Amino acid sequence: MSGPEDAEVAGKFQAMLLRAPGTRVEGGTDEIMRNIIAERVLGLPGDIRVDKDVPFNKIPTKGRA
Repeated sequence: MSGPEDAEVAGKFQAMLLRAPGTRVEGGTDEIMRNIIAERVLGLPGDIRVDKDVPFNKIPTKGRA
């Protein structure tokens, strides 16, 4: 790819290459996907969640009164 006629193809390839990590994150991180597969497909036990039965607005956070 050294001629001017190849510049458009090279630009598209570069854009695709630079966009690849973002596309991967948008679809869900690898860890989340592994957890979903482990729990739903393989039937493994889920992560321990101590706040499972607590409403979202009642979960304690730093700096919130």
